Amino acid sequence: MPSGRRLRIAFVADTFDSTIAGGVRSARRFVDALRERHDVTVVAADISGDGDVALPAFYPPLFGGVMREMGFVFAVPRRRALEELFRRVDVVHVQFPFWLGLRAAAIANSVGTPLVSAFHVQPENLLYNIGLHSPRLVDWTYQLFLRRLYDRSAAVVCPSRFALEELRAHGLRAPGEVISNGIPRGLGPEPLERPERHRGKLVVLAVGRLAREKRLDVTIEGVRRSRHAERIQLVVTGRGPDEAEIRRRAATLRVPAEVGFVSEGELRRLLVTADLLVHSSEVELEGMAVLEALACGTPALVARAARSAAPQFAISDDFLFEPGDASDLARRLDLLFDAPERLREARARCLALAGSYRFEDSVRRLEELYLRVARGPAVAAG
Repeated sequence: MPSGRRLRIAFVADTFDSTIAGGVRSARRFVDALRERHDVTVVAADISGDGDVALPAFYPPLFGGVMREMGFVFAVPRRRALEELFRRVDVVHVQFPFWLGLRAAAIANSVGTPLVSAFHVQPENLLYNIGLHSPRLVDWTYQLFLRRLYDRSAAVVCPSRFALEELRAHGLRAPGEVISNGIPRGLGPEPLERPERHRGKLVVLAVGRLAREKRLDVTIEGVRRSRHAERIQLVVTGRGPDEAEIRRRAATLRVPAEVGFVSEGELRRLLVTADLLVHSSEVELEGMAVLEALACGTPALVARAARSAAPQFAISDDFLFEPGDASDLARRLDLLFDAPERLREARARCLALAGSYRFEDSVRRLEELYLRVARGPAVAAG
């Protein structure tokens, strides 16, 4: 950090130990990196780190079951603990716009500690997973998040330009800063060999929560309709509430898909050795799985969805398909697999694009933002 100043940071995130939710994985990476130069106290449910603040855990009745399946637990805010911590730090960072985050924002404002918030949860993420597709309810949720968190912040961190524009379209008044989740240290092309079971096949990878919003139904159906279906090995990695249904669908492919959670090491092997990643999600604030595939040199075929930032990672129109359209996905798969040289040539372009998303650059930008906020006046309570 240019100033050399060691900051005291309170990092507020309901869940901090999950390996499934992208926003949680991102939080852990940033906290680990920040702790190399700063004093970071994490506030989360049932956290056990030395010096961190552990809060009681709970699941809300409306969508608690879904969130449990996704490895996400909510934290009950405790005013006294939060107030005592916030009075002795330079900046408060709120990662999620839930009960803990909303209360933390109000308390930070009340004690005059600068607040930085992060936009990692689209209302659509929550509502679509419990079967609600109401534009009015989506807008109401945005307004709640804006009123109680984002517009109380000295700065709002957004993982993509798309994410920032989404908040602005719904009325964001606070300053916004685009800071990518970045590509994890050490992730890149490696001389790894495919597992024996994948040799001689066209390996298509899908990475993420096994939930409705990820539209894995489209991915599976697109593979089914492809002219290359008898050679495609679909691998779906992750956990989530729709795992049983996805397994059922995947088992009916010409080559039954592999479905389930894999270790970090196995995921890295898949990202390096797959022919293609398919990302059918229609709601995405950045698309960490797509970004990590590019970092390994594996091109991504992405849904051209209006509510998603992931299309920014398509290296050409050949790597985009119409959202929700399994037939168009199958057509794109066939075009790419009919001309394998396109996929080989795409690898160098993927690596070039990924070079703009170094994690170290994201950490530096977040540090610089914290410093600016810590020097300036705190946002008044609204």
